[in-house]
This record gives sequence, structure tokens and C-alpha cells, in this order.
Amino acid sequence: MTAPNFVRRWRTRLSDAQANRLRVQLAAANDRNSALEQRLADLQAANEGAYRQLREHTGGPQFASDQPFGSTPAASDVASAGA
Repeated sequence: MTAPNFVRRWRTRLSDAQANRLRVQLAAANDRNSALEQRLADLQAANEGAYRQLREHTGGPQFASDQPFGSTPAASDVASAGA
């Protein structure tokens, strides 16, 4: 037994409406995604620029030979940092 014509037409219209809603949601999600990707790229560029400026100013990260990795800071360094 097949569905009457009007039922098939309504099913098609409902399916088309649902497909259109999903297309709109997908377009909105794609727009939001591209905006977030652009924002991420801008923030990454700003972060790299700030790091580059700081490195030029301070000479970049350096290994402290008097302070091995994993040990606590020397007492004189702690006292001077608190002052």
C-alpha cells in the first residue's frame, strides 16, 4: 500500500524545509568558523610579534648555568626578587 499523493507531497515539502534549515545552519557555522580562524591567526601574529619584541629587548631565553633545571632558586635570588 502506497501513501496518497498529498501525503507524499507534504513529506517532500517537510524534507525540503528541513534541508533548507540545515543549509542555513551550515552556512552560519562556516561563517563563524572562518571568523574564529581569522581571529586565531590575528592573535597568533600578535603573540609572535610580542615574543619577537621581547626577545630583541631581553636577548631571549637563556640557560642559567648557576641554576640547574629542577632545583629551587638560590636564597639570594629569592630575597632580591621579593624586594
